[in-house]
Amino acid sequence: MKQRNINKIGRPAAVLAAVFALTYSLFAILSLLKLIPHPYELFWQFLPSLLLAFAFVITVVCLHYIVAEENKIYTAIGSAFAIIYCTCASIVYFIQLAVVVPQLLQHKIDDNHLLAFADKSFMVAIDCIGYGVMSLSTFFSAFAFKDAKRRWLYRSLLFSGILIPFVVGSFFIPALMAVGALWMIAMPMAMINAAAWFRNSNKQISDDNTLNDQNLESKELVRYEYQ
Repeated sequence: MKQRNINKIGRPAAVLAAVFALTYSLFAILSLLKLIPHPYELFWQFLPSLLLAFAFVITVVCLHYIVAEENKIYTAIGSAFAIIYCTCASIVYFIQLAVVVPQLLQHKIDDNHLLAFADKSFMVAIDCIGYGVMSLSTFFSAFAFKDAKRRWLYRSLLFSGILIPFVVGSFFIPALMAVGALWMIAMPMAMINAAAWFRNSNKQISDDNTLNDQNLESKELVRYEYQ
């Protein structure tokens, strides 16, 4: 696959992933401040979270295809974990949006239901491991960019990745969420830097094409003068 085509897919996917992560973060804060009534706050948190899962997988897969061959092992592992995360997130958020939230609104169930998204519930456990795996994805993917000239992508992916003990641990020790909440900064930052990487890759391709065209014109001119 041509790198330009990869960049055309990867850049908007990374931008969307950043937007969805920021949107979720905004509504999570509003929910924490009790500014959105229950269960409406669930809908506004789950919808961008579901869309984030798809955009994130596409971003990581595109990153895999643009790194150097010797670094693909890192992004291959990252892609595998990204797919696992997307599977967990899709199950949790689609069930919540399609089944649980509508029934909560109709007062057919309450927060004690098996599928309800409540403290240390079945669904929260799946969601927790999902975001833990997402952190593993960014952690491994980061090392593909460790030796790059622009290291912001490496740093932001690594920053997101090292939050895994706090993201997963918060299920057992809620106080760890104070550190795990840094995900709201780390993930959008990583996706913004990924989008910038795709943009710079496109610029590099354009510069290379311009240089090749100039070299070709020079060769044609020399050949014409020689004749």
